[in-house]
Amino acid sequence: MKRDPLFFRLFKELPGCFFQLVGRAQRDAQRYTLEAIEYKATSVRLDGVFRPLQPRDDPAYLWEAQFYASEKVYANLLSKIGRFLEHGNAQQDWVAVVIYPNRELEQKNLRPYRCLLESDQMVRIYLNELPPAPPDQFEMGILELIAAEPETALKKAQAMVPRLRVSKQPRQFQRTLLQFIETVIVHQLPTWSREEIEKMLRVTDVSQTRVFQEALQEGLEKGREEGLEKGREEGLEKGREEGIESVALRLLKMGRTVGEIVQATDLTPAQIRKLTKKYSK
Repeated sequence: MKRDPLFFRLFKELPGCFFQLVGRAQRDAQRYTLEAIEYKATSVRLDGVFRPLQPRDDPAYLWEAQFYASEKVYANLLSKIGRFLEHGNAQQDWVAVVIYPNRELEQKNLRPYRCLLESDQMVRIYLNELPPAPPDQFEMGILELIAAEPETALKKAQAMVPRLRVSKQPRQFQRTLLQFIETVIVHQLPTWSREEIEKMLRVTDVSQTRVFQEALQEGLEKGREEGLEKGREEGLEKGREEGIESVALRLLKMGRTVGEIVQATDLTPAQIRKLTKKYSK
């Protein structure tokens, strides 16, 4: 399971999660923007950087997700810090953050890097040593899923989903979290289909699933392309219609009931029956 892109997506969508990890308030995320930086001339890439909107007031956070053993972690990190300062603002205050699933993966020889490791500019996080996330701290719960063994992650996810549904969190926030839970379990159980995982997680509101969102997005993208030729409004509307139909077809293939599809797509039963005939041909 490649963790770097997953962590970047998580911190991009839920930046408050990162600031909780480093001991700051979730609201501090509003003072930053997240970037992925690559220095092509030297093939140096940072997993992610939270740049402060007010560089004089806040440090930049350079973070790495380290999920495999290496004796060059801190040598590489020092190189990346140097590149960041050299090619950016050399006056920028900074903090380096390395996220490990457990302490066992950290390199053994730390002495050459004590100047960094013993300073207040270094934060090392071991996910399996974090205190259990409170029931309403769903973002931290997702980090637990990433660090857990696959079977444990699935059990934790199955317990998290119903708590999320009955929470007072905004619907869009719930949808984002649910999609992240699904994505993590998909990575943890790569031989399972997304439909199987959604069934195991008992996702009944199909409009919150990634299957729904991906199919709808496909239709909208097609509509945008047609909008360039036929006019933006007409193209986007047609794209949405095709996206909804694509969602309905995919849900039919998953064996969802007509009632569930009506609730998720706002199509009429007659329209769904028409699609059923189309699908059965």
